[in-house]
Amino acid sequence: MKDAYAVLAQKEADLARVRQEIESLRIVASLLEKTDALPDLGATGTDRLFSSVATTRSSLWKVLKRAK
Repeated sequence: MKDAYAVLAQKEADLARVRQEIESLRIVASLLEKTDALPDLGATGTDRLFSSVATTRSSLWKVLKRAK
C-alpha cells in the first residue's frame, strides 16, 4: 500500500506542473492573438485530423482565456 502523504505530495507536484503549463499556454495564446500568427489548418492538411475537436480560433481563445 502506498503512503498517503507520498501520494498527496506527488498529486500536489503534478498540480503545480499543470498550472505552470496552463499559464505558459495563456502567454503563448496572447502572443499569437496579438500577431495573428495561427497557421491555416487547411494549408497543412490537418483540417480533418481532429475533426471531433473544435478547431475554431474563438473556441481556443475561450478555453485559454478562462479566469484563473
